[in-house]
Amino acid sequence: MIALVQYLLRFSIIEFLGIPHALNHFYYFLGVLCSVCLAAAGYIINDIYDQKNDALNKPQRLLIGAKIKEETAWYWFLGFNVVACVSGYILAQHVELSSLGFIPIIAAALLYLYAIDFKKRAVLGNLLVSLLTAVPVFLVGVFDLLPVATSENAPLMYQVLKVIVGYSLFAFYLNFMRELVKDAEDHKGDAAMGFSTLAVIIKPAGIRYIVFVLGAVLLAFTGFFNYYIAQGDTISAAYLLVFVNLPLLYFLVKIWWAQSPGQFKKLSTLLKLIMLTGILSMVVFSLALKISLL
Repeated sequence: MIALVQYLLRFSIIEFLGIPHALNHFYYFLGVLCSVCLAAAGYIINDIYDQKNDALNKPQRLLIGAKIKEETAWYWFLGFNVVACVSGYILAQHVELSSLGFIPIIAAALLYLYAIDFKKRAVLGNLLVSLLTAVPVFLVGVFDLLPVATSENAPLMYQVLKVIVGYSLFAFYLNFMRELVKDAEDHKGDAAMGFSTLAVIIKPAGIRYIVFVLGAVLLAFTGFFNYYIAQGDTISAAYLLVFVNLPLLYFLVKIWWAQSPGQFKKLSTLLKLIMLTGILSMVVFSLALKISLL
């Protein structure tokens, strides 16, 4: 998902619309590689420290300790982090923003802290994971656009950065909702392990109402945006209605009645699909804009 959104931004917006950019394909690939390796390392370290919990919550999907040796997982964790840090450093040096080379190190440290501590705490772990999901999207603008920004192209860059920030916020918000739903799905195992997640504190019923409100706020925003763009772009508006807003509405109906871990798992998957269709909307928007300019 991270690689998809970064390459869609590059090919369906930046290159497709002729936006000036700093990175050639190799260096852009390094940025994507850095993001993906950090995410992979984060999943691995989380699974290493979550073996007992996963054995309670999802024994049929247990990998580390069952199908993969823990020692092997540690090697993969270290390897992915090394690749991420090296590729991030090379990229930062290339665009002459050397201080940004520390971002992969900071992200890797935060993911490690999440695995050993933050995920056990209410909201903090959810916010951290959601933030680290959204940051790679935003960094596209930092590494690829800012180095070539000038006073002459500033208005254009500003518009593109607004689009990038918009998709970053969308990814952050939807992933935060999904993290809460996943906590509701795993609350029994989390409670048995002594975690203090929000689902353990207020029970899945409480999570249900919080996520419903969050989803209603998102639907109100995307619904207004749907109405706004329908005035001049019916194709994009139709896509947004069918593939984002209607699924969101369906999600709200289902989350209101959700009770079992299986139901929460399906809703977590639904949110992932909505995130995917939301990200793919940039292809539709770009095509519609290109057609309108012909």
